[in-house]
Amino acid sequence: MATFWDRLLGRAKMETREVVIPTRSSSTVSTLSALSLTSVYRCVQIIATPIAKALPLETFRYAGGLEVKIENPILVNNPSLQESRKDFIFATVSSLALEGNAYWFKTYDARNQVVNLTLIPASSVGVRLDGPSGNTGNKVYDYLGKTYQTSDFEHLRLFTLAGNLKGIGPVQAAEADISAALDLRNYATGWFQNSGVPTGVLKTNKMLNKEQADEITTNWNNKQATRQVAVLSEGFDYQPTQLTPKDALLTEYQSQITQNIARLFGVPARLLLTGVDGTSDTYTNLSDEQQIFWRHTLMSYTDAIEDALSKCLPRGTRVGFNYEGLFKADQKGRYEAYAIATANQAWLTPDEVRAKENL
Repeated sequence: MATFWDRLLGRAKMETREVVIPTRSSSTVSTLSALSLTSVYRCVQIIATPIAKALPLETFRYAGGLEVKIENPILVNNPSLQESRKDFIFATVSSLALEGNAYWFKTYDARNQVVNLTLIPASSVGVRLDGPSGNTGNKVYDYLGKTYQTSDFEHLRLFTLAGNLKGIGPVQAAEADISAALDLRNYATGWFQNSGVPTGVLKTNKMLNKEQADEITTNWNNKQATRQVAVLSEGFDYQPTQLTPKDALLTEYQSQITQNIARLFGVPARLLLTGVDGTSDTYTNLSDEQQIFWRHTLMSYTDAIEDALSKCLPRGTRVGFNYEGLFKADQKGRYEAYAIATANQAWLTPDEVRAKENL
């Protein structure tokens, strides 16, 4: 069976293997089924929340060979008329994380300036080349039965691969891992209902015919269902099926899969599980981890948003996220740094310090 990468690169391999009949089919992976996993839901939330809620957007313009910060245009402060900027950014990041792609439909005014962006569900958009063979020509987008040009859409991609028109997200790249996580979750959930393991065994040294066994079983089940006192006659013994909560929920396997999903999304595993590696949570460890999370995970999303939003503004204008708030030190550390920065007005004035503190 061809892997995801084989299908993607068009080199499906012929494999010879022994035929094994599975006991059941594996779970189908989709955006919603993947999101039903608590670890996937939490990873997406951990990635999208700081970008949408904690990172302000700033606008810069090149003038005289220098980049000067200017007041944000209306499009930067409120990209979409349908929702707030925070919701728009959050939904965009979620689309990138779950689909590997995000599509902004652009609305222009009479001056041919972009005045509104509408986030389109990624699963509803098709991307192709309009050449006769499908391998050449300009990139076009198919949406709701209509074909749009690149000027109509801003296409954000999380992971780009040469020759592939769409981006690749964690769910698509590791479909087998997500499917295994769904299988394990469903198996653990249905253990008591569908596993065929009885809650207990009634034992006796007497010979019983089918009618007697059925009558005793029915009576026992009725007593248990209404939590009445059960009376065992001579020769009967009840042995419950013992299964610890740890074994019933497959805790160790669930923990391993959670770590795998955290690694897949680039999220620190400690944010999903506590004490996963046995290390102490010192300030230095957490600070370094936060820096790594920013550089190697969040920047994949923020860079895509910055580039796409900058393309919607007049040439020579750039949009960027301000990461200062993400790494804001504790109050004591900030005040000590301000004291150094404002000594003899070295590089900050008191008014600038108050602005940083939102005063």
